Amino acid sequence: MKRYTKPIHLQELIPQRRADSSLALINVVFLLLLFLLVAGTLRPPLPDDFQWAETVNDEGTGSIQGSLALDKSGEIWLDGNKLEVDELAQFLKSRVDVSDKLTLQIDRRTKMGDLTALAEELKAGGIRKITLVTIEADGS
Repeated sequence: MKRYTKPIHLQELIPQRRADSSLALINVVFLLLLFLLVAGTLRPPLPDDFQWAETVNDEGTGSIQGSLALDKSGEIWLDGNKLEVDELAQFLKSRVDVSDKLTLQIDRRTKMGDLTALAEELKAGGIRKITLVTIEADGS
């Protein structure tokens, strides 16, 4: 019995390019950087040496965007800028046109007299509801 052989031509396999994982890493780092940039701009700046007042109540509503901050010396701040009396009156005029509610961030070392005086100014300016922003106490 005779054997016949015929050459077989196989295609040359082109090696697959490995998926480059550095591109995925670059994408993740970029998204993280973008998130941190956006998150950093959402919180209004507070005065230096500001310490939040604490509470044991964990319920609360309100946004800190466009809120006032009352520091330990009784000064009033808006978006990182100290407000004078005439600027506060101007802010209240523009704020009352939008809403009669206001959010107030308070330093824990603020004197009660300063808080009461500000509350009376806000009431005279047309604000009907004040929400105080605090942080939850450790409970220890």
